[in-house]
Amino acid sequence: MRYFRNSCLFSLTLFLFIAFACTEPKKHRESSKLEASGEILRIPIDSLTANISTGLAHYEDFLVNVNWNTNSLQFYDLNSKTLTQEITYPSDGPDGVAFILGFSIQSMDSIFLFPPMEGMITLSDGNGKIKNRIEYQIPEGHTNAFVHNAYFGSAPRLKGNQLWVKTHIPVQFPKMTEDILNKSEIAYTINLEDGSTSESGIPYPNDYLANGLRFYEPSLVFQPDFTAYSLFGDHRIFKQNIDGSLETFEGKSEYLDESLPYFPVDGERFETQKYLTASSHYETLLYDEFQKVYYRFAFPTLPIEKEEELLALRENPRPFVIQVFDQELKMITESYFEGGIYFPNNSFITEKGLYLSTNNPENPEVEEDAFRFELIVLVD
Repeated sequence: MRYFRNSCLFSLTLFLFIAFACTEPKKHRESSKLEASGEILRIPIDSLTANISTGLAHYEDFLVNVNWNTNSLQFYDLNSKTLTQEITYPSDGPDGVAFILGFSIQSMDSIFLFPPMEGMITLSDGNGKIKNRIEYQIPEGHTNAFVHNAYFGSAPRLKGNQLWVKTHIPVQFPKMTEDILNKSEIAYTINLEDGSTSESGIPYPNDYLANGLRFYEPSLVFQPDFTAYSLFGDHRIFKQNIDGSLETFEGKSEYLDESLPYFPVDGERFETQKYLTASSHYETLLYDEFQKVYYRFAFPTLPIEKEEELLALRENPRPFVIQVFDQELKMITESYFEGGIYFPNNSFITEKGLYLSTNNPENPEVEEDAFRFELIVLVD
């Protein structure tokens, strides 16, 4: 299994915290089902590319992969299933980029690159030429923009000259308090002209830590007039409207514990890791602009008793659930997927549906020299 740096960096990120508008939206019935279609998308990769990506994005007819091993963006044509362009950035110099944690493509003349720690956005064109480096003021009590294309997905959104981005709170997780969380925001906006930042008005729910400490990693979908978001330890989905009002929507998965667990404050290292990786929780929230639905990934509790079982989860993701919500954030359906087949952190959406990587190391059809995805479709 050709992971290169991916496996350890996924784990490091976890502990660092780290033309359709004119058409009528498709209505999905409550009888709709999310199903594996059996249709496989296979894209050959070279020897320097891991078969599990550290970040994917769909742009026009391309699947774009950030390759941490070569510090590059790779553009794979979804029609020809071939690599048609690779932008490799040197680590220094006038066109240098030290490390690409995540990226966001506005156009082939406007590609935003985000580092792990700095308050800076690098603007590149499609030829790898650096057009601008936007330094911005990190708001007090928050971190730099956290953009990662494979971890609790929260794609930035450009509204005018304001870039909406997810952020973290620079407090060690076990030391988080309800007071600190309630004074913090999940996102902020960056003025791309002068680097100033502004509050987004997107709060953590004021009752999130009311009964105990829970991991508070969010996943956000920035829409033009509101932001939908989900949190690791909450069944609900939240909608922060442009007028400042906050709406909540029930979203409990029948496959997860009724009462989601709390962080074991006095637990040893094993209990901490077990909570973060093997307890019932929610992760990425995605929006399908073609089907006009949201997908949320959920993970049922696993009966883990040994540390080696936890370590195995790093390379062999466990069973998971994909929930589907309509535009009003009402749950339509949910589907359970067995472990040993998919790699849920590697997904992307096209007009055909949701693609999930099948390069789970226990999958007998795993391929080391190709990205391999199965199309998951919503059937009415």
